[in-house]
Amino acid sequence: MDKSGAEAFVYAKAAGLLRKSFINQRASQLFEVNKTDDLWTLLFSSQPPALPEVLLAQEIENEALKRFLTQYITLLDQFDKPDPVLTAQLSFYEAENLKEISAALCNGEQKCPQLLPVISTSKYSKLNYSAWPDLAKITEGTEFAWLNSVPDSHSQQQVEFKIDLQCVKNLWDAINKTDSDSRQALLDFYAEEYIIKNIVWVIRLKRFFKLDAEEIKQKLIYITDAPDKNDPIAGPALRILDKDLENYSQWENWKYAELLNPHVSGEVWQIEPSWIERKNLVRMNSLAQRLFHIHGMTSAALIGWFYIKDFELRCIRTAVESLRLNISHAEAKSAAGMAE
Repeated sequence: MDKSGAEAFVYAKAAGLLRKSFINQRASQLFEVNKTDDLWTLLFSSQPPALPEVLLAQEIENEALKRFLTQYITLLDQFDKPDPVLTAQLSFYEAENLKEISAALCNGEQKCPQLLPVISTSKYSKLNYSAWPDLAKITEGTEFAWLNSVPDSHSQQQVEFKIDLQCVKNLWDAINKTDSDSRQALLDFYAEEYIIKNIVWVIRLKRFFKLDAEEIKQKLIYITDAPDKNDPIAGPALRILDKDLENYSQWENWKYAELLNPHVSGEVWQIEPSWIERKNLVRMNSLAQRLFHIHGMTSAALIGWFYIKDFELRCIRTAVESLRLNISHAEAKSAAGMAE
C-alpha cells in the first residue's frame, strides 16, 4: 500500500494493540498477582511452562520482550520502506547484542561452537551473527565495521561507550531525514530523554566516583562535534556541574525540579539520581502518549507507541522482580512509578 495508507493502517493497528496492553490503569493488574504462574497467565493468556520459579521469571521477561519487538516489527513491515528513525530504534538492540558479543570474545569465548543468545530484530538486523566468532565479519558492512578486532579487558568499556554514542548520532541523523511533520516533535522528544540520561550520569559520576569536570565531560553522550555546553543533549548536563549536590536551594528553580527527590525543610537533603531516573521514566511515558495521540499517522506516533510499550515492559520486569523478592504490591507499584 502507499505511504499514507500504510500510516493510517499502522496507526489503527497500533492503537488496537495499546488497548490490550497493560498501560495506564490496567498496568495495576501486573502488581495484584501473588505468584509468577499467575503473572504468566495474565500476560499471555496461557498455561505457564513447567519451569522452576526462577527460570519462569526469566522466561516471562524474555517472552514479554520478544512479543513487544514482534509487534513493533510487524507494524514496520506494513511500510514498503519504513522511515529511517523507525528502524534506527531497533539498532539499540543490535548495539546491546554487539556489546555482549564483544565482551564474550574479550573473555575468551572464541572456542564456543555457538553464538550466545541475541535479541532478534528480524530482517532489520544488520550484524552477521552467522560469522561467529569472527568479529570483523560480524560487523562488516555495518556502521560498526570499525569494531573489527577483539578489544582487551581494559578497552571494553570504551568500546561499549563508542557503540552507544554512534547509535545516538545515527538516530539524530535518521530523525533529520524524517518528513517535516514529525521531525521537530521527534527531536524534542529524544532530546528530553538524553538530556536527563546525561544529567543522571553527571550526578552519579560526581557523587559516587568523585570525577572532576573534564573526566565527566568525556563520558557524556553528545550529537555535535564535541560534548560541550552548546550540544543540545550534553549542554544541560554540563551546566549542572557546579551545583552543590547537597544544597537544595541551588536546585529548586532548576528546569527539571519536578524530578527531584523531596526536600523537607530543616532536614539533610542530597540529590538522588535514581529518583530522578525513575521519575523521568514516568515523565517520558506521558510524553510518549502525547506523541502518539497528537501526531497520529506519522513516524512520531509510532515512536510514541514504542516508548509506551517499553514502559509497559519495564512494569512487567518490575512486577517479576517484586514477586521474586517478595516485595509488597504498593512498593512494587511505587518502584514502577505508579504510586497513587
